[in-house]
Amino acid sequence: MINTIKIKKLVRLLIVLAIILVIIVVGVFFGINNYLMPSIVQANELLLPNVVGLNKDIAIKTIEDLKLTPIVVGPRYDARFKENEVIFQKPYAGTNVKENRRVYLHISGGEPIIEMPQLVGKTYRDASVNLERIGLFVKSIDEVRSELPMGTVVEQEFPFETQVEKGDSIRLKISVGPRIGMVRVPNLIAKSEKEAIKILHRFSLKLGSKSYISSPTLLPNTIISQVPSQDNLLNIGDSVNVVISKSNR
Repeated sequence: MINTIKIKKLVRLLIVLAIILVIIVVGVFFGINNYLMPSIVQANELLLPNVVGLNKDIAIKTIEDLKLTPIVVGPRYDARFKENEVIFQKPYAGTNVKENRRVYLHISGGEPIIEMPQLVGKTYRDASVNLERIGLFVKSIDEVRSELPMGTVVEQEFPFETQVEKGDSIRLKISVGPRIGMVRVPNLIAKSEKEAIKILHRFSLKLGSKSYISSPTLLPNTIISQVPSQDNLLNIGDSVNVVISKSNR
């Protein structure tokens, strides 16, 4: 009977101890979770400032002074920002971050750089449309005599593939055609000799020297080549020399 009473007392004591232990554990967890951990976390966190629009060097120093790690990205061309200004940051301003966190800074390269297109040989209209499409403009036009057809771009201020800034203006030289008394050589290739003579007559030119070569693929008396070639300039009354096909027989 005495042993039974002792066992019951021991059980009660163990239960009380278990309850006390649970209370202590819960109390310790509550204290760590609600008081100790927030103080530790808050001590290591800070509010990320806004560095967009700042010069790259100033932005980097600002981030480093906060014991964060700046990562420079770019350049990205953006007309809204000057060269070397921060145009974007990640994480965003106002974000809570911990020490040593990487902060990505996207840096402006300034105005976009554009490669000059090839304008020589194009009509003035096509050239101006091409320039406006990529953000460039015609500054002035000089008219010059040229063997190129009237209204054709003869010369451009910046050569093909030269790098220029968006918004730049370009000076062009435009052909007003050849000097008076000159004509452009027509195409005689694949024409018969009779057709060639008629064509040259319309342009106030003459058929010059003729040489003949055999050709298995062309009809006899077909023009194979000509000198000068098409679109070259000649004085009125000048001659065009030709090579004509002949029969293999």
